Amino acid sequence: MELSLSQSRTEEPLRFSPVEESILAEGEIESLNSQIEKLTHNEDEVALLASVSDILPPAHRIPIEILSEIFELVCYPNHGRFYPQFDVVRTTTSLSQVCVVWRQVAYGTPRIWSNLCLSIPEHMSLFNAGGKWVNEWLSRSGVFPLGLYLHFPTDNSNWSDEEELETYSEYKSLVQEVHYLLDQILDHRHYLVDRIRSLKLIGDPIFFTPFFVLGPFLLRGVERISMQMTRSVDENLRVNSFSSANNLRHLEIVEPYFRSQLRTFLLPAGQLIDLQIRTRNYSHFDTSVYADFLHECSSLVSLEINPACSPEFNSPNDNVHLPMLKSLHFTFHLPSEGDETPGVNLLHILAVPLLEEMTLILGYVEFHDFSRDLTALQGNSPTSNLKSLTLEMNWTFKAIDATDLASVLLLFPTITSFRLFGIQSDMNPLFQAMTYHNLNDDSVTLLPMILNLELEYRKKTGYPSELISMILSRSWLNGHQPQTDAGLVARLQQVSILRAGYLQKTDEHLVRIAEVPDSVVYSEF
Repeated sequence: MELSLSQSRTEEPLRFSPVEESILAEGEIESLNSQIEKLTHNEDEVALLASVSDILPPAHRIPIEILSEIFELVCYPNHGRFYPQFDVVRTTTSLSQVCVVWRQVAYGTPRIWSNLCLSIPEHMSLFNAGGKWVNEWLSRSGVFPLGLYLHFPTDNSNWSDEEELETYSEYKSLVQEVHYLLDQILDHRHYLVDRIRSLKLIGDPIFFTPFFVLGPFLLRGVERISMQMTRSVDENLRVNSFSSANNLRHLEIVEPYFRSQLRTFLLPAGQLIDLQIRTRNYSHFDTSVYADFLHECSSLVSLEINPACSPEFNSPNDNVHLPMLKSLHFTFHLPSEGDETPGVNLLHILAVPLLEEMTLILGYVEFHDFSRDLTALQGNSPTSNLKSLTLEMNWTFKAIDATDLASVLLLFPTITSFRLFGIQSDMNPLFQAMTYHNLNDDSVTLLPMILNLELEYRKKTGYPSELISMILSRSWLNGHQPQTDAGLVARLQQVSILRAGYLQKTDEHLVRIAEVPDSVVYSEF
């Protein structure tokens, strides 16, 4: 035993006989074959899974994030603004009823449930179904801000026979159904009213009573309000539901005939930045209410308004000062036949020192009154920042003399963009006044800073021969910037003519148009 333990271990490599090596090789081959069989089986499983995925509908293979974005696009109006007739309730319901996956994705996309659009008669069935559904529908919006767009008229002349309300009891029942639905939304226990940010109310005020009886603090989060009541509210009614809307910045009002809504609704005027007031052509109330309201609008940046004349606007000592206003869109009033109401336009008493953009829509207005109002506007506070001026002459406006128009434009030497729409007469005298002459000429160049000129014709007339002469004089062909006693004259950059088909051109006109240099973008539409 001791001898055997003392023997050294064999360090030479093992050697196998040919028979043993054959046995080992066969074992390795069997092992490799087994591995190949397993891999082949896995490939079959992969192919089976691929064939199963091909069986699934394509919509089930879309990533949830992409499907959610598609739903948002489908539930968004084409023109980008929600309106009462938009059928968002039907769209969201249809999407969530396709299959389980789509319902889960729809319910998990809160944005598509955050804007409720309801209109009578388009959505009559939703009112007949009761109002409890609306609470669940809006609750899917999560914490997103809410928008309500409601249109409840009483004029049923355009309704179908099935939708038309023929009896007072049916009308009363509809009012109750609408009230019940609105109560579900405005009930503070449902925590929906706090999230309302945009509100559009169109129709008979009797439908909107649930809004009018709210306390002043429940709608404090509203940022944008649009109201168009189809008839005047009781003159003894004062609505303070919006008086504490601290975030309200945008207000649109379309007036009824006999009483301004500003007499009824208490609104936080001092914080508004955008105000639009549209009156009917034949409104029968004293529009001095607008002057009273605008006196409080110290933060207003944009104003669109078309009030009737008022004797209250005659007082130059009671100007409406809008220190922050930058954009003004003003439509001159269309008086009713035989209207002999004395007074002037609201434009006459405005003071807008920071005004940058002004659009004037001219209807039934005498040129003398038009010129007087603009002169008063400049006298109240010079518009030294005004850069853009648009004059639109409606079909009802008498053809204005180009020489008279030039005299008015002398009031605005700083504008760089001028648009003249609704041309029905010869404008050659205007273009002559805009033509730059040599330095030795004492004449004043009209609109010396103009860069962009846009013209729109609405009546067949000859091509204005003086237009090309004016363009060439303002194109710096010699590379020298012209100068007058009043200062530099800007180089004209762009001239556009809309409805150019009304202009009758001769061969001579075509030759002259070809002379316009490349430095001026000249286009006709």
